[in-house]
Amino acid sequence: MSINSIIIETLTPYVPTAFHSYTGSATTYITFYTQNQYSSLTADDDELETAYVVHMDLYGKGNIETLATIVKSLLKPYGFRRTSEIEGFNPETKTYQKSLTFSVSISN
Repeated sequence: MSINSIIIETLTPYVPTAFHSYTGSATTYITFYTQNQYSSLTADDDELETAYVVHMDLYGKGNIETLATIVKSLLKPYGFRRTSEIEGFNPETKTYQKSLTFSVSISN
């Protein structure tokens, strides 16, 4: 299963989740992209595991702390480890944003 499939299939039942850009009408949603990827385990010149650094942005009109907690707990069984977390607020749209960065290695 691809990294994008894991993220979308895991998070979409809880909140709309889209690769790079969300075009729906929900006010709470997630966008994500792979910031970096590289071989994390090789044997006999074959890549057995790929490591990913995934950047994820959570958007919402209200408190999105609960959503951030849910996202972290849902991705943890897949080996996602949060490496950074930054929050912000856009006063023009009155939208809260929380940016999460995760690292994970996936077997090929």
